[in-house]
Amino acid sequence: MAAQFFRMNKSNVSFRNRLLIWQYEYSDAVIGVAFFCFFALAAGATLVQLQNSPVVATQRVTGVVEHVSLAPINPKAAVGRGIYYIYDVRLRDDNALVLVGGDVGTPDPIGSVVPIERQHHKHGADTYRLLNG
Repeated sequence: MAAQFFRMNKSNVSFRNRLLIWQYEYSDAVIGVAFFCFFALAAGATLVQLQNSPVVATQRVTGVVEHVSLAPINPKAAVGRGIYYIYDVRLRDDNALVLVGGDVGTPDPIGSVVPIERQHHKHGADTYRLLNG
């Protein structure tokens, strides 16, 4: 009797009919998994499109500090970092007023000339970074 459980008998159901039975039994699950994968890929594609545009060019410019303020400090994010300042800087080349963040030991005084890096991004936006020195 135990030998019958281990004996591999050939089934009378053809391979084609087995596939049809499998399709009938599991078609709802396959459709559900397909929709889940589609929505997961669509959400992933949306996140990829929302990433920041890369920097395509940089330029060193100078500006005059007009206002300095201490940025709000998050104790969890500030561990091991210096105090973070936000500067209102008037650029010398086009007289635009920009906000520049700086992680420095002491703030630059109002009226001082500071070096800044202008970062031009792929989609036309410019960001600024305070250079040390």
